[in-house]
Amino acid sequence: MGNGGGVSYLVGFVIAGLIAAWVYSDAKKRGMNAIGWAIGVFMICIIFLPLYLIIRKPVLVAGGIPPGTPVYMPPPGYQPPPGGYTQPPAAPPQAGPMPGAVPPPAGTMHFCTQCGQRYEGTLKFCPNCGAAQG
Repeated sequence: MGNGGGVSYLVGFVIAGLIAAWVYSDAKKRGMNAIGWAIGVFMICIIFLPLYLIIRKPVLVAGGIPPGTPVYMPPPGYQPPPGGYTQPPAAPPQAGPMPGAVPPPAGTMHFCTQCGQRYEGTLKFCPNCGAAQG
């Protein structure tokens, strides 16, 4: 019958070569053994290609640090404080003017019950923090 079998083998080698070339470039971007994966995919494509697609690493960024890696790394030997990291305590809210503050002039000056700021007149809401005034 002819040369039909030889052409199909040639097409198979070309397809395997193209897939191996893609795996080589992709593995190189991901910091993996590009030559090893390309040879494996070219030789036994049906096993190595799915295996490569399952276990391949994330793409490296320009600096060579994979995504998800913390940007700050503590120096070697650093020990975190006992009990872990905590937030600093929040400053207690001020309920009125500071002790020793100069009182407002008699008349229409008032203090906000929430933030302690002075305001003039009779207002329903503090002009500084927006809290309701009574």
